[in-house]
Amino acid sequence: MKKICLAGFAALFCASVAFADEVDNGLTNIATEQLRESARQMIRVGIKSDDAIKMTRVMLENRFRQENTLRAHQIMIRAKEEGLPVDPIMNKVQEGIAKRVKEEHIIQAMERVRSRYAFAYEKARETTQDKAQIQRIGNHIAECTAAGMNDYHIYRIMHQLKYRSQQMISAQRTELAAETFRAVREMVRFGVSSLLATEVACEALKHHYSSEEMARMRMAFISHSRNTSPHMVAQGYSGAIQRGQNVQTLDFSGGLGAGKVGGAAGAAGSAGGPTGTGDGGAHGVKGNSHGGNR
Repeated sequence: MKKICLAGFAALFCASVAFADEVDNGLTNIATEQLRESARQMIRVGIKSDDAIKMTRVMLENRFRQENTLRAHQIMIRAKEEGLPVDPIMNKVQEGIAKRVKEEHIIQAMERVRSRYAFAYEKARETTQDKAQIQRIGNHIAECTAAGMNDYHIYRIMHQLKYRSQQMISAQRTELAAETFRAVREMVRFGVSSLLATEVACEALKHHYSSEEMARMRMAFISHSRNTSPHMVAQGYSGAIQRGQNVQTLDFSGGLGAGKVGGAAGAAGSAGGPTGTGDGGAHGVKGNSHGGNR
């Protein structure tokens, strides 16, 4: 037991010496001992040594005050301890410097990104406890908020997701959450308002869309938005879902989307084809004069 303890202490000592060597070699001529120790703390919590040293050097070479560099370190350390991704936060340093943003504003931007991911990962944990899935869904939610979604609308979608997925197994629930926020992300990235994107997602969930249908809706939205106003496409989707139509068959060439003429698309949906649902196509309806199957 004594030998095991000594070996453990030796390993820790060697690791500390290695950290010290890396940090001292990278920062001795530019950083104070307080900053070097702060950089070592970043490395100890799991941030790559190259990243910790490079970020510190870049900030000091661009005349950041020590107090702001230390604040940046602490934001990174906190994010890592909370299980959040650190790269999007670190990227704000280079981005801000390139745009000649004041150092105080760069630190504020770093904290906003950390807070964004903290909120997103908190919401993701309401869906799953699997770390990989929390990261996946959390990143999608964070990308939604970065693109313009507000927190209240995220809450609305999460509420509807919980109601929709009550009878689902874990894998189905996480897949539906991921695809829902992927769809919303694309809408807001194309300029659709947070409110309208939320309405489309919530209508789809109320009408028992599966994860596969959410994915198809996202791809159809991207396709339709190449030639039509994304806002008009989203409005058309919201109305079509309420009417039980298939959004993929909407034709925006004559104005706000109406289903294409022809019953083939509707028949395919009612037969459980590509437009059917993971729930057995219970909400699909036969093609009508507009060809919609929802």
